[in-house]
Amino acid sequence: MTNNTTLHTKACHSPNECADLWRTLRLATWLATALAAYAVVDAQAAAQAARDAAPFRSCPSVQGAGCVPEPGPDTPVAPEYRESYAAYAEMKTKAHGGTVHTRADYAKMPDWSGVWTRAGGGLKFDPAQPGNLSEGRTTAVLTPKYEAAYREKLRAVANKNEWDQLSDCLPSGYPRWLTEPFLREFIVTPQETWMINEQQSEARRVYTDGRGHLPESEAKPLWTGDSIGFWDGDTLVVHTISVTHGQYQRQNPDYSQATSTLERIRMTGPNMIEDDVTVWDPKGLKQPWHVVDHYARVTTPNARIDMWSCEDNNNVVRTADGSTQFVLPGETVTVQRAYREPDSFYLTEAQRKLFEDEIGGGQ
Repeated sequence: MTNNTTLHTKACHSPNECADLWRTLRLATWLATALAAYAVVDAQAAAQAARDAAPFRSCPSVQGAGCVPEPGPDTPVAPEYRESYAAYAEMKTKAHGGTVHTRADYAKMPDWSGVWTRAGGGLKFDPAQPGNLSEGRTTAVLTPKYEAAYREKLRAVANKNEWDQLSDCLPSGYPRWLTEPFLREFIVTPQETWMINEQQSEARRVYTDGRGHLPESEAKPLWTGDSIGFWDGDTLVVHTISVTHGQYQRQNPDYSQATSTLERIRMTGPNMIEDDVTVWDPKGLKQPWHVVDHYARVTTPNARIDMWSCEDNNNVVRTADGSTQFVLPGETVTVQRAYREPDSFYLTEAQRKLFEDEIGGGQ
């Protein structure tokens, strides 16, 4: 009796008959072992498939706190983001998935505390761009449609006709966020990093807890985009998609909602943070645009970031021809207000033409 199974055998009466019987019994034993092994493999595969199918959960360290389902790390992205996401995934693979930090080893994480500001570049999206902004010598290789819009913008500015969404008290948006010349903070935690710009109190949230991007069925354009990341040693690697269309900065080219970026952010010295950025935009760029930004530590005594209330000092109106008019003390301006389309009222006429396939929910 073996494992509650009776092995029935018969007597053999010759050497050949005994050899045949031995081979038969051995084959039966091998088959039984192989089938058992396959059963284990199948069970393991089924368990892994169940784990893969289970939703990703973000769980606080507080005992008894509820976990929140989030998109899994392998959530597919829309076609326009796949090239940049593949570059991000390759970096993550080379970093062996990245360093996973917990509250217990928080002290081991990079210390980016303090107040920072952009170091050089002025209003150029690429600090390496030669000449003045009005010369239009952008380092981006633009598609014909976006190149034409860029030249039209420069001509309008030369004719004193310029409008900026900031005058509507709207955010600068990302990736323009990188260029704004105000104070900022980098708040590092194990599960996410916050990057806060003083202007409009714009905060980018980079999730490093392993979640993926929002699924395409739930994604929508956001002012600061949808950002996920991982730690490659002391370097924060960030992938951002789902941005709201806009301009890289005043007198700079425009970007579409198909824009995505890959950043590598690290401290290069005790008072300097470097952000190595590559931008993809299949609508606006013929090829990825690579720029490097730097942010210097602010050592001015008592420097702090305050809540930015735009309306406190918003004495700017938009004229009938689309230009900017400042309202001076003692002046009165009558402004007629009608319904405004949320995703387009702040655009210039040139931008409306440029983004016509994106306005009203189109892509």
